[in-house]
Amino acid sequence: MAWWVINEWLLEDLRGANGAERQRQAVEFLSKLVKRCDGIVVVIESAWWRKAFDLMKRSDDPAVREVSKFLHLQVLRDSQKCRLLSQENLCPLPCALRQVVKPDDWYLVQAYLTAKADAIITTDESLKEVLSSHNLPVLLRDEVVEGN
Repeated sequence: MAWWVINEWLLEDLRGANGAERQRQAVEFLSKLVKRCDGIVVVIESAWWRKAFDLMKRSDDPAVREVSKFLHLQVLRDSQKCRLLSQENLCPLPCALRQVVKPDDWYLVQAYLTAKADAIITTDESLKEVLSSHNLPVLLRDEVVEGN
């Protein structure tokens, strides 16, 4: 079992914001994550958290509502698929990382460190470069989705 910290690309893809093909890939990724018994790490009240709940509430598209329902019922509400972390229980971000990681991404790194996750999955190549230079495992979305 692997634990992943995933930035907002997953939610944007599920919403269909990046096109039908990326939406299909995100749905397939999520389905395989559940079947493989992998899990995700989510920080309560983070940008990711808000977008996940916004996905269900604001979509007029029945397909998006369906995939959002799957995300919520099969992943977010299952403690074996989702580790929920509160903001106040996150490890502090080391100074070396605080200086090079954008503040909007701090919670991702803190979640990774707190949960002792396997890797962060992102679309942000500069984040990957920065974290990799500090020996933190980071995968790009396309590496994971295409290798799924």
